[in-house]
Amino acid sequence: MSTPQEYWDACLIRTWRQSGSVLDAMKMFESITKIRMEDVEPKLLRIPRVGFPWKLGVKVFVAEHLSKISARLWDQPPEKDVALLKKLQDSKYDTEKDAINNNDLRNEMNKTYKNKKKMELLSKTISERNSATDWGTMKTPNRGRYK
Repeated sequence: MSTPQEYWDACLIRTWRQSGSVLDAMKMFESITKIRMEDVEPKLLRIPRVGFPWKLGVKVFVAEHLSKISARLWDQPPEKDVALLKKLQDSKYDTEKDAINNNDLRNEMNKTYKNKKKMELLSKTISERNSATDWGTMKTPNRGRYK
């Protein structure tokens, strides 16, 4: 890889495979190239628009704004990512201005969010057990029952 655009595409695909956020992809790009995304000349293609929520998952961003790449990533195994990168080198394909509304994607996002909240609540409940259920508490036997 020789251009910042190739590095950005590789970071985007790798973060997509790892189910990271757009912020993770951006940090990966900046750590590899030592260049901020805003300072790259010519401007990068396939980057989120200004005001985009950076902590949103890469899969959501790619599905809504890069639908052709999303279809390829879902259909092909990770071994074909190198071929996709080679195709993107010559491509002028950029983010779509209007987000694609996909009900299945929105439902999956809602399920993930709800499951995350349930796990947080469950872990909080388990960690805040009272001493009545603590196995470290010594119980005294009932003296009247055993004679």
